[in-house]
Amino acid sequence: MKHFPISCLAATFLLADVESAVFRSSNSLRTQQLLRHEDPLENVTTDGALSLLMKPIRIVRTGKDRKDDDKVRESDHVVAQGCGVTMKVSSSSKKHDRCPNDCPFYAQDRTDTDFCTFRCVPEKECTDMNPNTPIGDTEHGICRSCVVEGCNVCDNSVNVDRCKSCQAGYYLKDDGLCYFKYGGNWVYVVGGALAALAILVVFWLVEWMFRPTVNEGGLRYALKVREAQKLKGKKDENGERSQYPLTTNLMREQVAGPGMTLHFNFQMFLMVWAVFVAMVWICFASFVDEDLWTLGTRKFGTPRSNCILVAWGYETQQALMWTKVAFLWIVYIGSFLLCFGYGVYQLRTFQDVDFQHKTMKDFVAMIIGLPAVEGSKNVEEELKSTIETYSNVPMVGVSVAWDFKAYEEQVMQAVKEDVEAIEKQEQEAMSPVRPPPEMNIVRKFLFKLEQAIFGIEPVEEGASEIHDPRHPEDNAAPEGEKIEDILVNLRTSPRAFAVFKTQEDRDKVVEMTAQLGGFEYEGATGIEMVTFEAEPDTVQWQYFGHSTKSEKAMRIAVGFGVILLACLFWAIVFYSPYAYYVMTFNYENGREPGFIVGFAFSMIVVVGNAIMYEVCAQISDRVGFRFKDEREACYMVLYTIACLFNVALDFVTTYFTAEKVMEGLGFRSYFGEPLSEIDEFTKKFETYGMQRSLAENTYGYAFPSTYLIPFLIEPFPAILAPLMLGSLIVRTHPEVQGLDAAEWVAMVPMEMGRYADLLLNVILGIMIFYFPGGYTWMLFLAMAASHAWIYVFDHYRVLRAIPACIFASYDVEFAAQAMLAPIVGIVAACLVFKSNCEPGMHCLKGPPLIGLCSLGWLVHTVVHLLVLQYVIPLFGKHEPLEDPAKDETFETLAHRLPCSWFTANPVYCLRSRHKYQHSPPCSFFILGQEHHMKVNPKIGCYFQEKTAVGK
Repeated sequence: MKHFPISCLAATFLLADVESAVFRSSNSLRTQQLLRHEDPLENVTTDGALSLLMKPIRIVRTGKDRKDDDKVRESDHVVAQGCGVTMKVSSSSKKHDRCPNDCPFYAQDRTDTDFCTFRCVPEKECTDMNPNTPIGDTEHGICRSCVVEGCNVCDNSVNVDRCKSCQAGYYLKDDGLCYFKYGGNWVYVVGGALAALAILVVFWLVEWMFRPTVNEGGLRYALKVREAQKLKGKKDENGERSQYPLTTNLMREQVAGPGMTLHFNFQMFLMVWAVFVAMVWICFASFVDEDLWTLGTRKFGTPRSNCILVAWGYETQQALMWTKVAFLWIVYIGSFLLCFGYGVYQLRTFQDVDFQHKTMKDFVAMIIGLPAVEGSKNVEEELKSTIETYSNVPMVGVSVAWDFKAYEEQVMQAVKEDVEAIEKQEQEAMSPVRPPPEMNIVRKFLFKLEQAIFGIEPVEEGASEIHDPRHPEDNAAPEGEKIEDILVNLRTSPRAFAVFKTQEDRDKVVEMTAQLGGFEYEGATGIEMVTFEAEPDTVQWQYFGHSTKSEKAMRIAVGFGVILLACLFWAIVFYSPYAYYVMTFNYENGREPGFIVGFAFSMIVVVGNAIMYEVCAQISDRVGFRFKDEREACYMVLYTIACLFNVALDFVTTYFTAEKVMEGLGFRSYFGEPLSEIDEFTKKFETYGMQRSLAENTYGYAFPSTYLIPFLIEPFPAILAPLMLGSLIVRTHPEVQGLDAAEWVAMVPMEMGRYADLLLNVILGIMIFYFPGGYTWMLFLAMAASHAWIYVFDHYRVLRAIPACIFASYDVEFAAQAMLAPIVGIVAACLVFKSNCEPGMHCLKGPPLIGLCSLGWLVHTVVHLLVLQYVIPLFGKHEPLEDPAKDETFETLAHRLPCSWFTANPVYCLRSRHKYQHSPPCSFFILGQEHHMKVNPKIGCYFQEKTAVGK
């Protein structure tokens, strides 16, 4: 007896009982359904055919038949069929049987009205059976048509590969072959030009890499800033912070806020779910019927083998349909319960972190309803005084969200220059700024080309010293308004951030404001204060004056239009050439496109996803979200929807391609109906030939095209390429110094787009449920393995290759769980589809069946979302009676963390220096430059780093 898990044993016995009850009567619904069709096998001589109704239902198979079949494959068996005798093949026929030597070729008999009938004939009689197959193929033992690239109609007057007329885009020559019409000299000219361009680029890169280092100090400084930007833990007893070890458990330890922990939990959840789905199918295949391992995976071939494949596949699929329905019930119920349990776990994890630790959000309240006040007034001090008088509670200060979107570039340049002015005092961290060395004419040309391409400020001819970005006071006065004038011209947005010394003070004032209906400032009444879930690291200050709900809704609507245009661009430029090729390919005689076509398809999928990635990122950036977590949630939803457009387009194209191929090869349904004569979509979709073709394409689309290849490539654009290119620029361009040099080698920030990547993988995995299940276990194990690689890569990247970040809210995680609702709904729709006409179930066809599937999807989606919104919160944690972090204050927290509601606000820092002239002023927080920050308790600044970057 085989050893297997207790759960598999229990499931097997349970399903065996169910199956025996379903099939114990010969008058089952499935039997009655098949008996209503006219049996095409009646009164036909067969070579051992077994009808579906005579085929026994096998609960457990020993595999003996499969082993015997494998032995036959070792050496082709000569069939005991006389020459010229018509024989009908069925599911029990052996596809490797060969004809006798006297008549070595199988010819499909087109002289009768039956289907899947063949004779053994000599080559000269091939056209007697089918005038379109004059060639005797000794390798495959069949009569076939010509195999000519680009051929539309073969020349059947000869028994060699010769074409009579070619497809569009090809022309016929006297040798009977088709040649690409649009070839010729221009192809060689374009190819030569591209090759020459590639050689020049390679020469440029090689020459660049072998140039001498002329900016060693600038590169050293930039790399030290890069290192300083990485995630670090809390200060030790010496006041220093070190990186987290690579063994850090990111599903438990807080390194980048609770959102990052939830993100890695999500990755692990999907890996567990994928293994669960694969194991359920493996249990069925191991202990019910071993045909479940391969159902739907066997390759097409000659017309005879195709007939055998369709007959075997249909009979096996129908006989084992109960296993597919049972599998879907288990997966559907299991997925829904897993989502529920996962949702509860994630909520409690987030709440536990929130209750156990105090962060910047616990000391701040958002002020809403401010009037537009000009920058000439002391708004921060006036608001602080107003609130303290109103509430009788002392405050740390007020950080106003100014409307500076129109001056964003000037404001950010000003804070950057302030930091660079401080860097002037740390000259040992940088190299002296020198002009570039003497260069030959080629190198000089390339040097200037690099400056033009990468936007590097060029050096004036004959200059003995380079303009030093570290010394802004030595530079010529910039054109346009001065920063002092800009600060005066700014107006406040309706929002500001009131920072309190303790959480208790914050809660007291917020409650008082709610009870009294708000406070008054500058003639505006009813100004309210509310709490919110965000950290200063996640605030996008430039959008506070330009992000009303109507404006954001309009930008999102426009974004969907851009997504459609991007999909159209991808479809026309990248996908249509592939679709044209596969739809015009000659599939006769079992031919299939080669490796290059499959690889090209994988790259097309990768390019499509990359286009959607960039388009959705740009749309999310331009919507105008005030907090990065909101932006990430929007991006995740947009990217998932955009990729679904790609998938839908591909599946539609795949369906029509498969339909054309199957019809061109003369495929029929199990009951002999030509596919070209089947008008009903659901009926044609369920034919085994279509099912098998769509299953193969779905598997190929998912793995490795979507599941693995993009993520194997990702380390290069995400880590290696920016570092290599940036280091090359800084090392060979002495004019690149200070923060400019640091920006060139900066790491790519972490985003929550990975949620969308994983959700897309799940959708593609679920789509395989609509087809024969032989690919199911392979696809879901591949999903689990691919997600394991993604987890390992993200784990390393977070700890060693991203700038420090914070994901503080539950928004992205909640959006991801909400997206799981319609995704699991696809399983429900598939269950409705596959259980159609099963014993005791509904029996519909055509549009009513599609409508019922859609209804199943909709009902599940609505119920799932309601459970997520209202039921899961009931299982959350209650706030502890005693605050475990009651001794934490804003001052103690700000002493450890450089980014606060003041240091993160660029306009607040500029006003501190240029308007209020604080000493020392509030320093703007730039990751990796924390060492320049100074303590000034009067304005809420408490952080100071002991060690400078350059030391």
